[in-house]
Order: sequence, then structure tokens, then C-alpha cells
Amino acid sequence: MNSNNTSERSADIVWHLENLESPNPRLRSQAAEDLGRLGTYEAVPALVERLQEDVNTYVRSAVAEALGRIGDTQAIFPLMDALRDSCSFVRRAAAIALGQMQAKEAQGALIRALDDQNFYVRRAAINAIGKLDLPDLAPMLTPFLKTPDPRIRRTTIIALRRLEARESVPQMAEVLESYVLDPTQRDLPVVKTLVVALGELKARDAVPSLIQVMKGYVGVRSLTAKALGKIGDPQAAPALVEALKDEKSKALQLAALRSLGQLQYQQALPEIRPFLDEPDPRLRRAAAITLGYLKDKASMPKLLKVARDDESPLVRPAAVEALGLIGDAQVIDKLLPFVDDSNAYLRAALAHALSSLDGDTPEVQAALTKLLDDDVRHVAIAAERALASCDRLHDASEASDACPEPDRQHVSWLRRFLGRA
Repeated sequence: MNSNNTSERSADIVWHLENLESPNPRLRSQAAEDLGRLGTYEAVPALVERLQEDVNTYVRSAVAEALGRIGDTQAIFPLMDALRDSCSFVRRAAAIALGQMQAKEAQGALIRALDDQNFYVRRAAINAIGKLDLPDLAPMLTPFLKTPDPRIRRTTIIALRRLEARESVPQMAEVLESYVLDPTQRDLPVVKTLVVALGELKARDAVPSLIQVMKGYVGVRSLTAKALGKIGDPQAAPALVEALKDEKSKALQLAALRSLGQLQYQQALPEIRPFLDEPDPRLRRAAAITLGYLKDKASMPKLLKVARDDESPLVRPAAVEALGLIGDAQVIDKLLPFVDDSNAYLRAALAHALSSLDGDTPEVQAALTKLLDDDVRHVAIAAERALASCDRLHDASEASDACPEPDRQHVSWLRRFLGRA
């Protein structure tokens, strides 16, 4: 920050601090909001004073929110006191702020707030507890799964997911079963949240119910297919294969393809290979990568053809990546000519694929050296990483400055697509 910007910021802070003492509550409230937005640590003492003494409930609420945004630990205990404020707006804002700050010191006060007479305060307390990174608090939240109000249920599920509360999976699976028995669109937001949470918690106990959701709960089927892939239980594979046949839902087919790759379900290969000829390029791309994960050598000739001839600039690099994943070094000679391809995404994929197949042969080294001088930055970075064998390092501690990472502006589509950035 240059001196002009620093002086302007200082002047703004002085102005807002003066307004914090204004007789006009609107100015005080706005000043608190602006100080929070600026992250003004030096304003914390003045804000704490307003939180404790201001007669206007809207000002106290705005101050609590500002203190949460600033995140200074000296505000934790005043915010804990604010959980007993006479105004529910202030109590709710204090709970939200403590959650933002991940204030573990406030766990006792937030647990007490679970019994608050105000619905919105209770909900804010549940959400805040979920952000504390204290898994032992999960049993305090699990009973709220039985609350009839769908908003409380959804907030509780999110909190349990954040706490990685695997001991709550049986109760969450039970809730999902109740929705399977009586599916309605009204409950869709809760079901979506529940499916995501069970996927991230790798809830094998919930797989039978998730399969039923994928088969018939309109609006959440593709999300459920994705969750089943994350869980990794092979019993879901036949249902995912069946989902591939649902031509009415491309999103479901995409999720099923990816999940079958995660499950390493070789029996699905005959159903997956035809997707390389699908009109939808998203399906061709997903099929290519899935065949790569399944190391399907029988699909190599077709993947090479896709890499050469597919009309989509995003499918061709996926085919190259898939050939690298299959791992048969005999294909290297067929891949080397792609070093001059006009598709930058493909050239970046080529660098990774060649390194994966055999990065040490003179021919591969020559190709990677050429790609190192590529005009497109993410291609050059991919080549640099390949030459340093970065993607073959199993221990992250082995990585060094020789393994560059692109900034967000230059992260290639392929790296985002494969989840490596």
C-alpha cells in the first residue's frame, strides 16, 4: 500500500471513529459497519465500548458484526457477554461473530445459546459451533436433527459436516430415510445438504438410502451420484451403472461416470466406452477421464483418435490426460507429435501425460524442453513441473521451488478440471 492510500485509509478510520460517537444512531451503525469492512484493528476498543454501552440495538448489532469481521481476539469475551443481551438481534449477531472468529473460548457460551428463546439466535449458535473445529461438540448438535423446522435441520447438518462428526452419521442416515419414504420438493434444500454431508463424511451406512435418493428424488440425483463416488463403497456401483442409462439427465450421467472412476469399477467399462461418441462434449470428456482412471488399455486407440480429431477443444486434452493415466508407455510415440498442436490445453495435458508415462527418455525430455519455451504460461509451467517430476512426488515435503504453481489467473482449465489446483 503506497503512502497516499495509507493516509486516505487513516483519514477514513478517523472519520468513522468520530461517527461512532455521533448522536445519530444511523451514523454510529454505519461507522461500525465501515470499520468492520476495513478490518480496523485499532478500532476494536471503541467498538467494544459501543457494544457494551450503546442504547440502540441496531448499533450494537452492527458493532457485533464488525467485530466478527475484524477478528481481533480481544473482542471474544465482550461478544460472549453480548450473547446475554436483551435484544435477540444483538445476540444473533454476537453468535455469528464468534463463529466467524472460530472462538473456541466461547464454546460454553454458545452451547448455552442453543437454549435461547429466539429461533434465529439458536440457529446462529448451531452454525457458530460448527465453525469451532471442536468435534467433541457434535453430540450437542445431533438432537437438533429431529427439529421439525427444516432451517434448523439444514443448519445442523452443515455444522456436523464441518465438525466431521462421523458419530452422527447414523442419525443423519435416519433423517435421509425419512425423506426417502416421503419425498417432496419442499424438503429439497435439506436433502441436498444432507447428501453432500454424507458424501463428505464417507457415510457407508447411508449408501442404501443414497441409492434410493439417486433413483427417484428429482432435483438431487446427480448430487447423490457424486456423493456415492466420494464414499467409495462398491455396493453403489451397479446403481451408478444404471444411472448411466438415464438419457434425460446429462448431469446424472456425468456424476455417475466420475463416481464409477472413483470406485474403480472395471465391470462398467463396456457401458462407459460408448460415451466417447456422445454428442455432448461434457460426457465425452468425463468418459475419457474415467477410462483413464480405470486404466482401460482397450480404449487407447479410441482415445488417441479423440485426442486427434474431436471437435471440442476441451475433450481433446482430456483424452491425452486419460492416456497418461492409463500408463502404457507404448503410446508415447503417438503422443509426441502433439507437442506442436495448436490447442494450449492439450499441450499442458501432454506435458503431464508424458511425464507420467516415462519422463526420463531422451525423446520425452526433448518434448518437455520444447514445451518449456511455450508462449502460453500454464503450458510452460506444466512442462517445468514435468521436467522436475513434480507430479510423481508422493511426499509433498519433497516438493521445492523447482515445482512451480500457477497463480489463479493462469491456472489452466485442465488443472481445474482434474482438481489439482
